[in-house]
Amino acid sequence: MKLNKIGERAIIDRIFSTGDISQEPDDCSLMDCGEKYILFTTDSISEKIHIPELATPYEAGRFFGSINLSDVAAMAGIPESFMASYNLRNDMEIDYLEEFSRGLSNLLQEYKVEFAGGDTKEADENIFVGFCIGRQEKDLVRKRSYIGPDQILCLTGNIGKVGAAYISYKNGIDVRESSRRMLDIKPRLDVAEIISRSGARFMMDLSDGLFGCLSQMKHDYGYGFRIVEHEIKMHGSVDEISKITGVSKRDMAMNIGGDYELLFTIENDHFGEFSREMEKNNIDVSYIGNTWEGNNIIFNGERWENIEEKGWEHFSVEPDSSEE
Repeated sequence: MKLNKIGERAIIDRIFSTGDISQEPDDCSLMDCGEKYILFTTDSISEKIHIPELATPYEAGRFFGSINLSDVAAMAGIPESFMASYNLRNDMEIDYLEEFSRGLSNLLQEYKVEFAGGDTKEADENIFVGFCIGRQEKDLVRKRSYIGPDQILCLTGNIGKVGAAYISYKNGIDVRESSRRMLDIKPRLDVAEIISRSGARFMMDLSDGLFGCLSQMKHDYGYGFRIVEHEIKMHGSVDEISKITGVSKRDMAMNIGGDYELLFTIENDHFGEFSREMEKNNIDVSYIGNTWEGNNIIFNGERWENIEEKGWEHFSVEPDSSEE
């Protein structure tokens, strides 16, 4: 069976089934170091798949670093060191590589992360592989397995900026600016530890889209989610691009992914104290639903609907860029 017939998540399940892998399906792997955990994560991009045609190499380098640091933020960790492996075509322009590396280096400097070197190899396609190491006190690390029944589901910021940019790009709308916005993501290291200290339970980033995250958590831990559509803050560009292209706002904001905001839960009886902490620290959090024993469902203002969408997934058909 071909990989594109089963999708990324089923591929991961098959890989895990072939060996004795003890780690939980979190954004990072953990090493026990007494009172702290060391966090390890790796993420990669390919020029062909992940870098839009009119994006600059500087923007691509920042994006490459950001997606790796976001994995650490997703578990409330503090990133410390970063390594990179570059697999490069021999006809690549050196100016491109230097600008890519400058974007990465500037991003790492902003978050005070050491660039600890890496490796270069000749290849048929430009592929960049990152490896990030972080740390955190054990009681502050947020694992996905901390999910439980009747927890409140929370979301930082707003979503849909990248989805709207992707739809714009695919439809030839302001292609240069759309290319930039597709890569303009921010690892939420600015808020992750505060959210953890304030009582978050499970936490993850929204790289695969809201619906993708809900589907994955239901698959891995059995808990479903009831979410309320009008409680979810969408980026201002979502409505505009939906009117131009006819692509639904829901699909753009919740199914395409790429926003890298934080999705997390808090205990129901902790809502008052938690919300006060968020206001005190000026952190924008929306309370969009709760966990329960049933399927993933969404309230559209009139009725509850099953969530059938699975979010972004590699080795599957790409999201639609226009309505049928």
